[in-house]
Amino acid sequence: MRTLKSLVVAFALAGAAVSQNQAIQLTTGVDGGVDYAYDPLMLPATGITVEAWVTFDDSTVPTGFYYWPTVARQNVNPNQESWNLRVSSGNAGARSLQFIIRTTANALYSATYNFAAGEFLQPTHLAGTFDGQTIRIHKNGVQVATYVIPGTYALNNLGGTLRVGNGDPVAPGREAWNGTIDELRVWPMARTAGEIAASMGQELAGMPGGVLAFHMNGTYDETDHNLVGSTFGTIGFVPSQAALTSLAPLTFQQGAATTTCTRIPELTLGSAPTLGNADFSLYCVRGPLPANANLGVVIAAFGAAPGSQPPFFGVNLAFDINTVVAQSLLLPATTLLGNARFQLPLPSDPSFTGVGFLFQFGFQDAACGPQGFTASNGLLFLMQ
Repeated sequence: MRTLKSLVVAFALAGAAVSQNQAIQLTTGVDGGVDYAYDPLMLPATGITVEAWVTFDDSTVPTGFYYWPTVARQNVNPNQESWNLRVSSGNAGARSLQFIIRTTANALYSATYNFAAGEFLQPTHLAGTFDGQTIRIHKNGVQVATYVIPGTYALNNLGGTLRVGNGDPVAPGREAWNGTIDELRVWPMARTAGEIAASMGQELAGMPGGVLAFHMNGTYDETDHNLVGSTFGTIGFVPSQAALTSLAPLTFQQGAATTTCTRIPELTLGSAPTLGNADFSLYCVRGPLPANANLGVVIAAFGAAPGSQPPFFGVNLAFDINTVVAQSLLLPATTLLGNARFQLPLPSDPSFTGVGFLFQFGFQDAACGPQGFTASNGLLFLMQ
């Protein structure tokens, strides 16, 4: 435990603080937005959550022509979007928020939330999720719309540019957002309503497992993964009305995932490991697909594996087997798209500050060679 406490001291500056709180401002009818070159993290094969704080003035969206004010869209080529979070105003100012996904069958589906006039004038948190079968929309951490697609599919990865604050370029300005956008995030799984609510008031930096976070605080760049934003048209920074607290979770990767299998599993968190977070959970994304995994296990330990510790059925354990404190079977092992989730409500007792655990997920995997086992990397997190 001495090591964990020293880590808390060493990383004290990474704790909670009031954020700079800026946002980007756009106007429907006036072309503008931010583009990011394609990165695989924009199109996870394991489901997705796209979220942002927004304001939106539906009363000033023009009519007479078709308008589609867009928060963010993956692939700006016409009729080639893989996902899209937008208001489908049409030609008469309709108030229809949609989260649209394109499946690997090349079919478009969407969940739709018909909102009231002026409903988004005040800062509102919006999130769209897709788990391979169900598309959901959440407003301020509460599910408000859902759509179940026929069958089970991953997102169709058509590559392309990620555009924030605008959509395709066919009619410049008609897909520009009409308000502000702040703290846009893209997660490699469909998060729960509780997880979304637990972190929506936080400006998160350095989340493990390939989470993209666009803070929009004086820079358009996504700094965790060095994604450079290129602006066009009319766009600028304004003070954000969303009261966010900046937080950098204290996490440390231990060991490496099994790399000889069809998929390489990786650990991430569903929200920040803060005291009292009853919706905290760990995710293993890119685990074996359900048809290949009869059994999964998650193990918690205090110590990292020594170099002398031998592999177990060909799997390198990230933890010291002498420091294991708990283990739990995962039945079923993974979800529709090969993810595993382990919920771990965190205590609110301040004495747990700085206490940490090292977790690793393992799976029986029929598609993983003659030994038939695979494992994620290990991930240590400290409670804050």
